[in-house]
Amino acid sequence: MAMSAAASESTDPTVNVVGLRTADDSGLVATAAARPLLSWRLGSERSSARQRCYEVQTASDDGFRNGVAGSGVVHSERRQDVVMAGPALRSREVRWWRVRVCTDRGWTAWSDPARVEAALLERSDWPARPIALGSEVGHSGPGPAPVFRREFHLPTHVRTARLYVTALGVHDTRVNGLAVSEDLLEPGWTSYGHRLLYATYDVTPLLKAGANVISATVGDGWYRGTLTWLSPPKRNVYGDASALLAQLEVTLADGQRLVVATDGTWRAATGDVLSAGLYEGSVIDLRRRPEGWQRPGFDDSAWSPVELLDLPPALEQRTMPAVRAVETRRPALSPAPRGGLRVDAGQNVTGYLRITAEGAEGRAVTVQHAEVLDAAGQLHTAPLRGATSTDRYVLSGTGPVQLTPQFTFHGFRYADITAEPGVTISDVEVVVVASDLARTGHFACSDPDVNRLYENTVWSQRGNFLSLPTDCPQRDERLGWTGDIQVFAPTACHTFDSRSFLRNWLRDLVADQRADGCVPHVVPNVLHLLGDEDWEYGSAGWGDAAVTVPWALYEAYGDLDVLEGQYDSMRGWVDWCAGRLDADGIWSGDFHFGDWLDPGAPPDRPHEATTPTEFVATSCLAHSARLLARAARILGRTDEADRYAELGDRAAQAAWGRYGTVAATTQTGCAIALQLGIAPAADRGRIGEHLAGLVRKAEGRIATGFLGTPLVLPALTATGHHDEAYQLLLNDRCPGWLHQVRHGATTVWERWDAIGEDDAIHAGGMDGGGSMMSFNHYAYGAVAAWLYRTVTGLAPDPDAPGYRRIVFAPVPGGQLTWARAELSTPYGTAAIRWEADGSSFTADVEIPVGASGVFVLPPGTWSAVRADAAPVAATGLRLSGAHGRSALTLGAGPHRLTLTS
Repeated sequence: MAMSAAASESTDPTVNVVGLRTADDSGLVATAAARPLLSWRLGSERSSARQRCYEVQTASDDGFRNGVAGSGVVHSERRQDVVMAGPALRSREVRWWRVRVCTDRGWTAWSDPARVEAALLERSDWPARPIALGSEVGHSGPGPAPVFRREFHLPTHVRTARLYVTALGVHDTRVNGLAVSEDLLEPGWTSYGHRLLYATYDVTPLLKAGANVISATVGDGWYRGTLTWLSPPKRNVYGDASALLAQLEVTLADGQRLVVATDGTWRAATGDVLSAGLYEGSVIDLRRRPEGWQRPGFDDSAWSPVELLDLPPALEQRTMPAVRAVETRRPALSPAPRGGLRVDAGQNVTGYLRITAEGAEGRAVTVQHAEVLDAAGQLHTAPLRGATSTDRYVLSGTGPVQLTPQFTFHGFRYADITAEPGVTISDVEVVVVASDLARTGHFACSDPDVNRLYENTVWSQRGNFLSLPTDCPQRDERLGWTGDIQVFAPTACHTFDSRSFLRNWLRDLVADQRADGCVPHVVPNVLHLLGDEDWEYGSAGWGDAAVTVPWALYEAYGDLDVLEGQYDSMRGWVDWCAGRLDADGIWSGDFHFGDWLDPGAPPDRPHEATTPTEFVATSCLAHSARLLARAARILGRTDEADRYAELGDRAAQAAWGRYGTVAATTQTGCAIALQLGIAPAADRGRIGEHLAGLVRKAEGRIATGFLGTPLVLPALTATGHHDEAYQLLLNDRCPGWLHQVRHGATTVWERWDAIGEDDAIHAGGMDGGGSMMSFNHYAYGAVAAWLYRTVTGLAPDPDAPGYRRIVFAPVPGGQLTWARAELSTPYGTAAIRWEADGSSFTADVEIPVGASGVFVLPPGTWSAVRADAAPVAATGLRLSGAHGRSALTLGAGPHRLTLTS
């Protein structure tokens, strides 16, 4: 069959090209890339359809008559991250693109066209300058949020209008009183000294012929608000002025082009937001809101002129989804023990309360938040440390008003609303706030406690994926700890579309990575406020995020671009670690968090884990070096691949030679030895037996910290100890996952014993007098990856990443009678549902068009195996890590497999 692109008609009408998208996941009208990466899917009822080659066309119009460019015929199955054909986009340029593919039956029709518009790609595109309220510049403490406005006239109707906007701080920008978007806390937190994000909004519907006005309120946010737990509070970390940077570009109906940019013509004042801190909450006095200031015709002659600041060094359009209100919940309301109204959201959330209140002028409403209640039924606020997490409103007496805080968020399940006499509260809602990532994965099984554990993980990810992956959303921290996301990234990619979110964070990791390759503990790095650079960098298992997070994105999304883009950072970290090794190949002498919060560690010294830190650190290097070697080989860097593979093997041998005997005495030591490839092949069976024995001896109680927890269940199943794996999962004594569930957890706890078996709340004491206690920390939720990959068996194949080949390797156990999972992959939806009754096992599997699957038979002896009602032999491919289980190769489409013993 000829595969010429010249044919104008479809020869395979059974397949459609659908789901056209770019790698820019911002949801904005423009893209940040001059050469966007394009992706598509195949839609077909014919499950055997495969892409053999493709052609991409671009044009300056949707009819593809002008400026047409094309890729030509590309003989490839690739349909993820294809570079757009034609010349690079210029700032503001609009182009259309379409795709067709050749299948085994011929060419499809062209897809429906997709539109792509470039953002501002050059620094010279910005005549605007940041504007600040002069009296606020240099202010060291919290104060009123500045407000800005600029009125302008449009002589005729608007054809198109784009608003490019950001802030030094966080902003709420409006056109003619209407919000330009639903986005919150824009532009989010990045390493501001290296990169500041902006957004492009289509504001055409908000403008009209005649008088118009742009207005904005700017809060401190992360830019100059309080950061970290230090006392006295550390502020103005990135600058000493909150400022607005905005540029409105309007094309009128007659073709005339106008630009309204932040400059010296704007006016500034302060308004009703008296203070707004991410840790502290906000104070709003409605009496101080200038009436009508966000609409045309307001008299701002008494306002102050603005002060112009320098343009930030690097402006980039946001490529990930914004922070938004992603859910609204109706809470339970009851009288609070000390008066007022007690709010129970029914779920530990990140967000705020929306309250409808009415009262006389000057009367106040105060809201205080907490995650749990103490034994007396009061809000337990001690874990918040310096984060007062309190919102206060002063009413203006003008009737019912809806009260919401500005430029803040809280981690809470409970809140107490205190209203002064004469104030009526008529409605309360819980607004859940998060980066608005698409939900891609779902899991459920026959055990309701396991389902609650899974949902706790989902809620912890949602609550901590807020602009960046944080450790917790409630206390005076909320930092991008590298160790937390290093262990959680595979789970994150199962549950939500985390690709652009984590790629954005990795950009900041590179920005804050030292020139010698060392990676900070938190990204963006603000631990320099502690004044001890030797401490803020270089912990094994934390800095390894530079390697493991890109690898997780590669596995989950087939993201070759992220390996290429992060490769120098990955190599820099591994090289730095290699330089820390002693003459005997062991990494010793440096500070490491180790198996952080191992239950056997002293409660106030959680880094002093039971597994030797030197073994953990050297093993982490071995693992990262081997992953780097795999990345190098994929990228065609053969010599470097060989070198890093050899480094990984040497480090593993050194770690095992020195610490193998000791490591085998702890759950984490065994799990690392098995899952990071530290134990020699000949010792794997013995170490697996050791690990199973430790679990049985502990009666299923877990004994791992942050680094060991993601590895322990996979280590047990990899060595065939499925009963012990389920014993560990289903244990409801402390420490254990289901202990948290049985004690009311609705998110994942930071400490295994945050609430003890006696219902007592852990004091959270730390060496040095501080405290550390969070009820919303996703690190231990890394178990959800095992729920997907082992309980249901749904996993990516690293040798065919992005779910081009899907592994279904279910391992029933623990009295589970059924389990199911589904996942939206780059190829479409993959799913599995199985049922087991002891003598039979049935699985329904769905594989999207263009992908393939491998079904690994569950452990056991099966006398008959039927696939799609046709008998097949229970032999064939054997996968590494499947403990010798037979496997069947499956094509795209639905399959039913029935096994009998």
